[in-house]
Amino acid sequence: MLEKDYRHTASKGNSFIDSPPYWIINELYQFESKPNARMIMGSAAEEGAMNAIQKEAYDEDTIYDFTQKKFLELGGSDEDDELEMSAKIAVRFKDSLIAFGDVVSYQKETQVPGKPYGLKYDICCKTDFEFKDIIIDTKATAYLKRLKSGALDKNWYPKPSDVRQQFLYKEICKKQTMLLYCSYNDTEAVEIEHLDSSLDEMINAFKTIEHITSIAKTKEDVVRMYPLNLENFRWGKGDTDAKIFAKEVWQKAWK
Repeated sequence: MLEKDYRHTASKGNSFIDSPPYWIINELYQFESKPNARMIMGSAAEEGAMNAIQKEAYDEDTIYDFTQKKFLELGGSDEDDELEMSAKIAVRFKDSLIAFGDVVSYQKETQVPGKPYGLKYDICCKTDFEFKDIIIDTKATAYLKRLKSGALDKNWYPKPSDVRQQFLYKEICKKQTMLLYCSYNDTEAVEIEHLDSSLDEMINAFKTIEHITSIAKTKEDVVRMYPLNLENFRWGKGDTDAKIFAKEVWQKAWK
């Protein structure tokens, strides 16, 4: 049922954990979800930071210009608030990243066999910024929720999905990892060494994906295993194409 070239990834695992129906429409029905403005903001900010580091072009106006052009190229609108935020976040990413030295790799893909983890399909990881001794995964956000003391609110950050991703990257890439959260006016780096490992949770999600797709005879069988819930942020606001498509899939499956 899964495509022959299917690969387990952190994003697919997190999608399945957080919203199985969302995973179903994208992976079993090949629906291509469009990135929302917040997602585009993160991608543009990363590209802006990397461009500045590569070219040693640290002037803020230059970073702003490149990042905002990238935001629009990736599908954002000049009416989105995230257009300006992406540029400011790119500067913050750059300011933090240059302290770690030379970038060894950017957006590097690493693929390993799934068999050692009890899986049929391979696992693929795509890391953001790799340095000599650490991999840093950048996370752009509209704001960082802090307590009155100034400390990061642990009920919000680090996000469980981000922690699962980092422990998977640490295992597959055999390197320490760190999360770098940036909003347009705030920055926080989070080390994961003191956190409880979420690797098993991610691997178990991969195993569940393989299990349900092996016992189900049809895609509709998998659909009928899960109620359609559209509350997760991935579905977007309003009547998005993904929501409309999913409703049709679930209606047809239960006819």
